[in-house]
Amino acid sequence: MTNFLRNFAILWVVILATISGSVRSFAFERSLTARRTAQPKIQQLHLMDVESSEPQNDDDDAFNAPSPQLFSRRAVMGGALSFAAATLLGDQAFAAAAPPAAIGLDKPTQKAIVGIPEGQPFALNAKLSVLPEQRDSWIQQIMALQKSTRQDETQSLQFSVSEDVQTPNTFYLHQQYKDKQAFLDHAASPHAQKYQDFVASSKIFAKNGNPTTYYFSPLEEGPDWGIKSKRSKNPPTTAYCVTVNLYPKPSKRDEFLDVIRANKKGTDTTEKLALQYTFGESSVTPGVFHFHEEYKGKEEGKQGFEAHANSPHFAGWVAFTEKDDPFVKPPEVYFSKILEA
Repeated sequence: MTNFLRNFAILWVVILATISGSVRSFAFERSLTARRTAQPKIQQLHLMDVESSEPQNDDDDAFNAPSPQLFSRRAVMGGALSFAAATLLGDQAFAAAAPPAAIGLDKPTQKAIVGIPEGQPFALNAKLSVLPEQRDSWIQQIMALQKSTRQDETQSLQFSVSEDVQTPNTFYLHQQYKDKQAFLDHAASPHAQKYQDFVASSKIFAKNGNPTTYYFSPLEEGPDWGIKSKRSKNPPTTAYCVTVNLYPKPSKRDEFLDVIRANKKGTDTTEKLALQYTFGESSVTPGVFHFHEEYKGKEEGKQGFEAHANSPHFAGWVAFTEKDDPFVKPPEVYFSKILEA
């Protein structure tokens, strides 16, 4: 029996010396796949396509591509080391920086959440389009989610839903939370899971209409920003909303921010029909800025936006946009009207 064990051990030493690279590579890939499978899923309102300047499919391709049958030893070892460095160290870095509840989220969302400092205000904008035949069902589900979020989550500050003024069945979401942990608690809530189950149950979104989400931390807010009743206690039943993505050139960043700060200050302090002017820098792509604005007045709030567009501080913004080609790419501006149950 002793000889048998000794010979068996020698045999395996020879085998492992010959194919050690392949064994390590495949074992490593299998362990990572198992770890992914074992992680609890924390769904986030089916807002899956996160704004990013990086390819979204690299990680999935690395796990889903078929394994070649023959490798050189050097190629296997080099590939295994590169794969380990890119994947394992990335996961460890995220685990050290993010709250434990975030580990179950998809990697683009993980990166977006890590990009927002602890304790800072947390906000998101989302754009999506639903199939016409799913419109009523989707509105019913999103309104239920909105109601539960407002009633049950003390750290949720705002949850608005609006529909594009020109394109029926295209909707915008704006949500604010006291910090990113509050958002993670929301994503793990029973009502968020119920909504996720709904959108997973059948085809809800139109072609090219899957939700795209933009995460940011609101800037230039006052000390009362985190007071829940400021926005969610008596939300407007009608409002004209503006959702904006801006891409200023790096050389124009400081001037851009000065103009935006002045615009926000003027809007907040002098415009009686302005309900909200929120902006912040993307947590995924530095130098990209996201906005959510709401106005009241006649024509379901359009009067308020027109007053804003004719204000002195907005004139400063117009002057900035008309000189020296200040943007990397054209601004994206969407107009919508608020939906309330």
